[in-house]
Amino acid sequence: MAKNHLLILLVLAASLAASSATITKSDSSATPTVYELLAKYNFPPGILPEGVQNYTIAADGSFGVTLPGECEIDVAGFTLLYDSEIQGSIQSMLISGLNGVSVNLGINRVAISSVERDGDRLKFHAGLISKSFPVSSFAMSPRCKPGAGFAK
Repeated sequence: MAKNHLLILLVLAASLAASSATITKSDSSATPTVYELLAKYNFPPGILPEGVQNYTIAADGSFGVTLPGECEIDVAGFTLLYDSEIQGSIQSMLISGLNGVSVNLGINRVAISSVERDGDRLKFHAGLISKSFPVSSFAMSPRCKPGAGFAK
């Protein structure tokens, strides 16, 4: 009987450990903000606009970020458009598989698929186009200009 109790405790402990492999951030001050988490991966906070409501990150680096609604920011003459939900995968110096962020190129909106850090530069990849910016351009999180679906 004692063996059964020990087995149950081990299974319970294993399931608790597995469920804690994903960090969810909402209002807990013990969990780092998404902007603090970006620094852990060598990215500046300004690649995300102010106002992130929630984020999740799994042990494998896959993440989700929630904004109050769609929004846009201007960076070095380009307009970046953010959906209310952003997903991707992050590791040191690389964000890949990005969904929910695009750049306005004239009359076309092109999805940004990845962002990589190379020294003091950030390189954004959108389709066949790549554009590099100084990391210092993203030192501060910009205030979001509301898009069509932004919660006021």
